[in-house]
Amino acid sequence: MTPQLHLHVLASGSKGNAAVVEGPEGSVLVDCGISRRALMQRAAELGVDMGRVAAVLLTHDHSDHVKGLSVFCTHFDGGLFATAGTVGARKYLTELPFTLVEHSDAFEVAGMRVQAFPTFHDVPDSMGFRFETADDALGYCTDTGHLGPEAMGALTGVRILALESNHDERMLANGP
Repeated sequence: MTPQLHLHVLASGSKGNAAVVEGPEGSVLVDCGISRRALMQRAAELGVDMGRVAAVLLTHDHSDHVKGLSVFCTHFDGGLFATAGTVGARKYLTELPFTLVEHSDAFEVAGMRVQAFPTFHDVPDSMGFRFETADDALGYCTDTGHLGPEAMGALTGVRILALESNHDERMLANGP
């Protein structure tokens, strides 16, 4: 099998998050929590063609996942996808032309079927994604305290699995 999906993590952590999932007919940017300049520079360093990005998907509304989106969108005319809770949480997001998706929605973009699923974070409507082609699958799940049945089902059998699980309510309540 020749891999059809590729994952490039351009930023991960409290100072910003962004990843590109390359598919057979284009790419998807997941989150845009860094400046456009940093995003483009990191993509260039990895040989990622940002001109192939057909859509931006948001996992949730925290600033480390969305703070670079407004400027990025001034140079981007592809689709924007997020839940109503994510878009409604920040005024500047409500001004962008989002397609609203539910946690159980599936849609096609850049030659990939994207399946959304709920995650467990301290914001309303956070979600993760399964990207799939006929011969390949990739799972992307960030900032979740645990994996519920929808996530477990969506992430089963993927070739690439990106997990970030630093959300711990007890640690947040009692830690520094």
